[in-house]
Amino acid sequence: MSNLRTKPQGRQRVAGKGYEKRDASAPWIFGVVVFLLVAGLIMHFSLAGVLERLGRMPPPTDRWTGARLTPAAEQARGVPHLQIAPEVDLAKLRHAQETELNTYGWIDRTNGVVRIPISRAMDLLLQRGLPVRSQNKSATGPSSYEMQQQRPNSPQPEIQENR
Repeated sequence: MSNLRTKPQGRQRVAGKGYEKRDASAPWIFGVVVFLLVAGLIMHFSLAGVLERLGRMPPPTDRWTGARLTPAAEQARGVPHLQIAPEVDLAKLRHAQETELNTYGWIDRTNGVVRIPISRAMDLLLQRGLPVRSQNKSATGPSSYEMQQQRPNSPQPEIQENR
């Protein structure tokens, strides 16, 4: 029961090859892959030749080139360096600190400021005692302790509750 008004849509199928002619052709795909391989090889060998040629050239000797500095010149520039032996560096730092803490030395020679060992400083502190603030009865006003003692006696309206 086919309807007379119905027509097949699209093109009629032609008997023959089982693929569409508009698909990508295989020879072109292989051609592009071969071209990319050949171009990659050419670039690889040309860059290797350029690098080899640059390696044979003498280093520049002008004063503006910073590529080949001596280690002393690099340290003078202030460039950070890789820490080769951190344990050794830490031991040197601790030794320098211990030496500074346990020996006498000048801090400011022109003003007469010296450094004394910690053990001697503790002995002097025990002999002389800690510095104590005197009773502050001068014109500068009451001490902080005296102000705390007077505080509960003064009215504080900002603290009172609103009832």
